[in-house]
Amino acid sequence: MMFQRISRALRFGALACLVGGGLALAGASERAPIAVALGLVTTLWPLGQAWRGARGMALGAAVIWAGLAVGLGLVSQAVAWSEPLATGRPLAGQWTYLSALATLAALISVLNARTPGGGAWAILMVLLVLVFLIPWLEGPWMARNVRGLSRLRLGTPWTLFYALLVVAGVTNFLPTRYGPAAAWLAAGFAVEYLGLTRDTVVLTQRGRLWSAFPWMLAAAIWTADGRSRRGLRGAGGLERVWFWFRDHWGVVWALRVQERFNRAAGSRGWPIRLGWFGVVPAPGLPPESRLEVPEAAEATLKGLLRRFAEPGRIDAAVAITTRASGE
Repeated sequence: MMFQRISRALRFGALACLVGGGLALAGASERAPIAVALGLVTTLWPLGQAWRGARGMALGAAVIWAGLAVGLGLVSQAVAWSEPLATGRPLAGQWTYLSALATLAALISVLNARTPGGGAWAILMVLLVLVFLIPWLEGPWMARNVRGLSRLRLGTPWTLFYALLVVAGVTNFLPTRYGPAAAWLAAGFAVEYLGLTRDTVVLTQRGRLWSAFPWMLAAAIWTADGRSRRGLRGAGGLERVWFWFRDHWGVVWALRVQERFNRAAGSRGWPIRLGWFGVVPAPGLPPESRLEVPEAAEATLKGLLRRFAEPGRIDAAVAITTRASGE
């Protein structure tokens, strides 16, 4: 009970900070970085919950990158507080750029969140960030004047590479329970792209952009936390396991697992298949057919997920989803 009260109080405080930060950004207030930083600080709670929830799953690297993104976002707002808005806040922009890269790495990490193979992919994510630092390091190191903004610019082919990675990372979660959080990140990446590619933006407006991305990052994290508390109602254990995996690993892995499950179901003559929204009749059966899920179906799906999560973690996730659904 005490834990629930603390959680509700934190969510209420986070909402107040996010609303205050949004109003400060809309009003071009010099104090916007403080409000945005407070919103980012509150995300440490859901990130801690996510880290505990990732035990026994191959999603730990994504949570680490998300935590790093929040930390870099906090640095960017601390730096922004010391820079006048009229200068365009070049130093804050550089730290915000790093935060955006860490966020992008968190999304892309999920595309190979399995064992074995996670270690090599983690190295690739570090290389990804280093590659995107090439245009950032072309100018004088951490210039303190307005000309430092010239280093905050992406040109071709960096913009194309950036856009492709953003589309891959964001669309992987748009059709899932965490779609609203992915939409917040999409908006944040779009704002960051605007700041990195449009030299004609007024300096004060460009300075605000470096606080807009961290604010949207905080909004995305709290939105994901809220969505995680909403149970998905399933007809049985098979659907609950499927929904859990689909939402946490996204479209890319869900479609591959779905294909493998349906191939196994076809070879065994089962009257069911896995669709995006749950169990559906096998091809050739009427849509209104009464579906009887074979007892081995859930075990088959769990067997396909053994490279993504430990069996005990899957069972715990199913139990949590059942309680959240009120069943």
